[in-house]
Amino acid sequence: MNYPCIDTNVVVRYLVDTPQTIAPRFRGVFDFFGKLEEGAQKVFMPDIVLFQVYFVLTSYYNVPAALAAEKLEGIVQLRGIHTSEKQALVETLETLQSENLDIVDAYLLAYSRIRGISGVYSFDGDFTARGLALMKVE
Repeated sequence: MNYPCIDTNVVVRYLVDTPQTIAPRFRGVFDFFGKLEEGAQKVFMPDIVLFQVYFVLTSYYNVPAALAAEKLEGIVQLRGIHTSEKQALVETLETLQSENLDIVDAYLLAYSRIRGISGVYSFDGDFTARGLALMKVE
């Protein structure tokens, strides 16, 4: 599965613009995402792109974290979107819709749960409240 990668700016344009307000050079983004939804177009979305889209939406565009996570969960679920850790990304985005966590912490929790990992090297006590043991850094 060697699909072309999708970049942050393509996803952001799709999520923040409308067909009425988008600049002419970006207009193809809506048809493109229609093809991704149908599975007629296939792309690979690296995890880092999803994290960057979340950051841009919540910081630059001031989209509430839960709404940004909800929109991104919809993107990740499109038939034409392929990722290396889809289940972990979906769980991460679901967690961000209901809990006030950093996206990386939410991802580490999801990834650890899926893989049966019981501990994390961290100084962040929030992990223990969510079932992960803090492992001593020495």
